[in-house]
Amino acid sequence: MKIKISMLRRSPYKDLINYENILSKELGEGERLFLHYTLIQAKSNLEIAEKSDYFVSPLLFFYGIVALAKIIILKNSKIIPREVLHGLTVRVAGEKSIDWTKNYDPKNETVLVKEKGLFPTFYKAISSYALPEGEKYTLGDLFLFLERKTSLEPLAIHYLILFLLSMLARYEPQKWGWAYEKSSFSRELNTYLKIVGREVYDLWREKINL
Repeated sequence: MKIKISMLRRSPYKDLINYENILSKELGEGERLFLHYTLIQAKSNLEIAEKSDYFVSPLLFFYGIVALAKIIILKNSKIIPREVLHGLTVRVAGEKSIDWTKNYDPKNETVLVKEKGLFPTFYKAISSYALPEGEKYTLGDLFLFLERKTSLEPLAIHYLILFLLSMLARYEPQKWGWAYEKSSFSRELNTYLKIVGREVYDLWREKINL
């Protein structure tokens, strides 16, 4: 029991639930319930992701940031975000029959922004800069953006990266496993998954003024 308690105390996400009272001001009953359970969802996904194997952690981190994005939208608009579309799509890097040691570079995996869906709605809530439909970024581009100043919001950069990694982990496990374990980008991916949860959490608190 002592071990479990100490692990909970070390969680950087434990205060998420405590923010409910602050964030629920001026919300109706339905919106307060949405906020309550979405905070729990964000906390659970982020906590479990940090303890999970790399094969599933991108999925958990992605749905953690999705939950946080929905809370930002709710706070700004006082309306529950009901978008069921991601507002993003991927373009596969390379052919199905790949010589993994020579021809596949995970940095070439590409995400495209669509006109409608959760991501465009989220981006409008955090930025005055509009992303046009069809705007595309490679995984390599997005990692570079984390190191330099761009017009793309840092929280949105993480959203796009995690969408790409979660799609690989979910639909292309052989590509994701090889990318993480054996590609020239392995070290960056390994480091990223160790720090992304706390980076996203800190950026979210800053964006939502907590």
